[in-house]
Amino acid sequence: MPLYKYLAEEAYARALIDKGEIFMRPLSYFRVFEDELVRGDPDDGKLCHAPEDGLVITKSTGEVVEMKGWRFRASVKADDIFVYCLSTELSAEIAAKFECPFCVEISEPVRLLGRISSHVRLRSRLDRQVYSHAIDYRDLAAAPGIDWALPERVAFIKPDGWAWQKEHRIVVGRKGAFAVEHVDLALETGGGVPTPAAGVADPLVLHVGDLSKVTTLHRL
Repeated sequence: MPLYKYLAEEAYARALIDKGEIFMRPLSYFRVFEDELVRGDPDDGKLCHAPEDGLVITKSTGEVVEMKGWRFRASVKADDIFVYCLSTELSAEIAAKFECPFCVEISEPVRLLGRISSHVRLRSRLDRQVYSHAIDYRDLAAAPGIDWALPERVAFIKPDGWAWQKEHRIVVGRKGAFAVEHVDLALETGGGVPTPAAGVADPLVLHVGDLSKVTTLHRL
């Protein structure tokens, strides 16, 4: 199944097609990106569990406590995980929302993933594992299960209000970024804890070579 990369400028599309330029942003970038919640998401890379009636906590003593208005949050190390955002759908509506009139269709995503994986393995500071699959859109009331402890799963979970994006991600991390329980945990009330605007990590840029045989440029 093909994947689609929406881009604001034709030059960016040509860089992807002709040079295989893969521009990956850290999750922290999307947390502070201000565009009226089109691409920017202050909870990106966070698994939030927020039942309508609040949390129900069982203490080690067996006592059950109801915490109305509270939510549970597990957050990955957002400067250490980089994402390449794609979509599973070619859509004029998505392009308009993103304000990206150019879209590169990738007909063989497995070849793109293979090239990214090869380049990642050459970088000593990066985890050798590369993850790629569609976003898991979830209701905030859904139980987190064990996913909260696995950063490589948290990076692919978003609230169902974002489902219009039809997003598929390729995810790369620094060494140690995907270690089990390598997350920050919190119980929050109200709007949660705001993310500081400063200190966002630099993007990760890969050049994986000519992709013209597996790509098509669309203008929407």
